[in-house]
Amino acid sequence: MPVTVDDDLFNRAGELKQQLVAFSQQRRYERAFDDVLADQHDERFLLDEHTLMILWDYFVLEHRLRNGRTVVEQFVAAHPELSEPEQRMLLGWRDVVQGPFEVQGRDGPALIVVNLVDELTYRVRSNMGPSVFRRTPHRSFLLARLVAVGEEWMISGPMNVWRAQERDVAYKMALEISLRAPEAVYRNPEKLTQAWELQRQDRERFVRFFGSDLVVVPGDQVVDRMADYHAFCRAKASGASASTAAGDGTTMFELPPNVVDAETVAMIYDEVDGLGFYAEFGLVEAAFADPDLLRRRCYREHTLAYLQDDSVGPLVLRRLAARDPERASVVFRRLLKKPRFDWTRDGEELLRAYKPEHFRQVPRPRISPVSERLAAYARRR
Repeated sequence: MPVTVDDDLFNRAGELKQQLVAFSQQRRYERAFDDVLADQHDERFLLDEHTLMILWDYFVLEHRLRNGRTVVEQFVAAHPELSEPEQRMLLGWRDVVQGPFEVQGRDGPALIVVNLVDELTYRVRSNMGPSVFRRTPHRSFLLARLVAVGEEWMISGPMNVWRAQERDVAYKMALEISLRAPEAVYRNPEKLTQAWELQRQDRERFVRFFGSDLVVVPGDQVVDRMADYHAFCRAKASGASASTAAGDGTTMFELPPNVVDAETVAMIYDEVDGLGFYAEFGLVEAAFADPDLLRRRCYREHTLAYLQDDSVGPLVLRRLAARDPERASVVFRRLLKKPRFDWTRDGEELLRAYKPEHFRQVPRPRISPVSERLAAYARRR
């Protein structure tokens, strides 16, 4: 059971939240919030007060402004009188827990809930007082955003409540979050361990089906080849648990037009990076085999794009270079006009310079394991 928090700390958290909201309502943030509205809200639908409050809470705690900082970070910087624990608590609010929760019951002023996404238990309180929980009976569902206050959690922004009979609404949202935002699942260390194991098993199936962890096919055949692979997986997984079958994230994906329209696409299933699709791989592969091809515009442009596009991980360039490091050195000497470039000596530094975001991220599996009840919901919908 989660540890309870001293009332004075929780009351202080409520005071700080009110001060933070007031700070965020300065005129200097209006344009930035308008940008968030334009990006997050579909103008075809009326913006109600509840949605506006959720977007504002996201803007204050999570959205990074043009200077790279969040509003809550600027609030902390503007208040040097805050104690160190208060600063840590406020900055911790950038890490919001959200998603549907199933209500387990009351514990004094707190509500005990289980997150349908990460399956962890949270002891939740509201800075508006315990009366807000009168409409959250046992087995009802709560849609809310939570921030940490010590070992407990405080509701941040508005909340929605669904009756027990409306469980499918909660299950649908939890399933969508699990597949769209795996990091929400990985809050649970056991889920992260399970995800790595599921990815390892899925990669083994991929290699058995295709004969290698790297396969090159025409772009217009990728969808069909993956459909065949998924049929193979379903047949192999017929005896697997429902959780494992539903957790196979590779069965739910959409390919961008540049992949489908490409002359060739490499499907690479790496142990760490998971399954990736690389458009026009054939041109880049040919350039690494024969650097003289870089004199031709199409080879040069696509090879350079593999380096400059931060959405293309370093994995594919490492693989191509590993086949012949000397020729890889020639490729980058010509692309970058650096006659002394040596892949063995300079390759990793080059990748870090062009793909900084990849190196800042903690490696994560690309498969999201889901609970038995979400898997059951996915099967029957």
